[in-house]
Amino acid sequence: MGNNRNMNLKVDFAAGGIVLVDKKILIVKNKKGDSSDDLEGWWGYPKGHLEEGESPSAAAVREVNEETGFVVELKNEKPIAESRYEINQVKEKVSKTVWFYEMNVLKPFENEPDDEILEIAVVDYESALNLLKHEEDKKILRYVFNK
Repeated sequence: MGNNRNMNLKVDFAAGGIVLVDKKILIVKNKKGDSSDDLEGWWGYPKGHLEEGESPSAAAVREVNEETGFVVELKNEKPIAESRYEINQVKEKVSKTVWFYEMNVLKPFENEPDDEILEIAVVDYESALNLLKHEEDKKILRYVFNK
């Protein structure tokens, strides 16, 4: 890679949902990863970028709805977790901050998930721990389930 100082650092903000349904958690299988290293689908929480002028909490609700087809509402205006990490993309490093909000389901399976998502699942703690790819996401899971 050579000297890192030549790499541009881009900052990216996203928001997502921690959606519990009867002690199970809603997760999604993404078609491909954030970083150019991820070649295959992986499990994580529904999340996505903030649009221009959008609040993180509004983005979180919208993204959960788009990615899962579930109609959801915030349990709380404050995020339950914040995840910060860096990813490598072609020719640049991206510093990502993702805010996660706890949500309630108003209507499950209302719409089809969008086409970035391979599948969705509502699974128990153990299954989620096995499926989730990123350590950050597992930490959040442990925190939410108080494990």
